[in-house]
Amino acid sequence: MEDEFSKEDEDFLNKLDYDTVVQKVCQEIDVNNGSIKELKQGSAIVFLETSRKMALDKSGLIHSGNLYSSAAYAALLSVNNPNAIVIGAEVKFLAPLEVGNEVIFKAQTLQEDTKKREVKVEGFVLDIKIFDAMFYIAVFEKHVLSLHIAKEMDKKKG
Repeated sequence: MEDEFSKEDEDFLNKLDYDTVVQKVCQEIDVNNGSIKELKQGSAIVFLETSRKMALDKSGLIHSGNLYSSAAYAALLSVNNPNAIVIGAEVKFLAPLEVGNEVIFKAQTLQEDTKKREVKVEGFVLDIKIFDAMFYIAVFEKHVLSLHIAKEMDKKKG
């Protein structure tokens, strides 16, 4: 009986989660942008714990740029392509945050078959929606810095 139970445990522990994917983007990002709680094909969840370093003032109001950064991080993770960059966003900050608040950002890629992707990102404190955005992400064949766009433009001018 005990051997049978151990075999079941072993099978469960070795079972692959086919929904989970390997992180291919933002591998060098600062931990203050949040931590990955879930990464699946076309979606990601990022957890942000706000700190004093993010405060605008003595009362502890969190700078909105920190929220944007974590949301953009979640959006890029949901696309999970190392040649992807944010090219635009429509953002709504729905409530102020203070030092110590914990935010969950949920990102969902709306389509995955084009070079321009739309990613819906929502942020929650407990069950309260405090952030809502649509991120526009371009996916290139090569890393954007290897494209040498400026050099090519100079060649055409000269």
